[in-house]
Amino acid sequence: MLDIKKKIEEAKTEIEQNPGALFGMLYPYVLVVIVIIGLYYVANLDDVTDKKVPAFIPDTTIVTDLAVVESSTIPPIDIFNYKQPSDELLLKGKELYNGICASCHNETGAGGGPASVGLNPAPRNFKSSEGWKNGRTLSGIYTTLQEGIEGSSMIAYDYLPPEDRIALAHYIRNEFMTDAPIESDDELAALDQLYNLSSGMEIPAQIPVASAKKIILNEVKKKTEKTEYLFNLIESNRTERSSKLFKNIVDNGKLAVSSLINSNTWKNSKSQFINFITLNVNQNGFNGRIFNLSDDEWTSLYNYLRSNF
Repeated sequence: MLDIKKKIEEAKTEIEQNPGALFGMLYPYVLVVIVIIGLYYVANLDDVTDKKVPAFIPDTTIVTDLAVVESSTIPPIDIFNYKQPSDELLLKGKELYNGICASCHNETGAGGGPASVGLNPAPRNFKSSEGWKNGRTLSGIYTTLQEGIEGSSMIAYDYLPPEDRIALAHYIRNEFMTDAPIESDDELAALDQLYNLSSGMEIPAQIPVASAKKIILNEVKKKTEKTEYLFNLIESNRTERSSKLFKNIVDNGKLAVSSLINSNTWKNSKSQFINFITLNVNQNGFNGRIFNLSDDEWTSLYNYLRSNF
């Protein structure tokens, strides 16, 4: 017991005189702890990596619906009347450029507009004559505005009337190019033929998707309610001969009623009614017993359904 106390006192004195000795004494134990932690980490490496929290990337996508567009007709134009731009046409082109193009291509036409940040490839410098995919002619710029450029941020501006696209092309050529190539009559004729400029253009109406869904669902609902009503009307009629005749020649009454609701051609005449039923038998809810009907029965059935539908 005295020996142990003596050794402790000697160790204490040695540490006081030489503090580094403490590290030497504890080093083996520290090393063992480090090795144990390392082995534990390696053994559980899969769990550690599985539980890593990925970087959070906020979703900045903005989902918008279609805008309402009224149907319209774009009158035909004679492209040769636009070979040389008028002051009025250049003024329209300037207004369109500032409203549509300047945000990316800059007001100077040299690119680097405020909306061009991060775009790759960067929006074109109109003052440079290099790298024009469709060329710098009037027809070449018109083609770019009509179709856009795949693989770039240059979208198609095909919703613009032809005159507006021509005005934009002339303004870009007149304002930013010092050596704009001269357009030949053959190139203009090819442009006219490619996009039917002399034939005019029909712009169909466009409604928001949400509104279109509501319209379709409303139509489906009305047809469903009408089918249910007419089916119940026929089912509840237990005395009229034609009603009994109808029930006898159908396997699926609601399908038969629905097929009659979805077509109006059979209402034109008895012969068209017969054709409509017999050509689609088994697919329209009717069964093969229709082929046993007499002419009088066909007449009675046609008049009965025609009056109810």
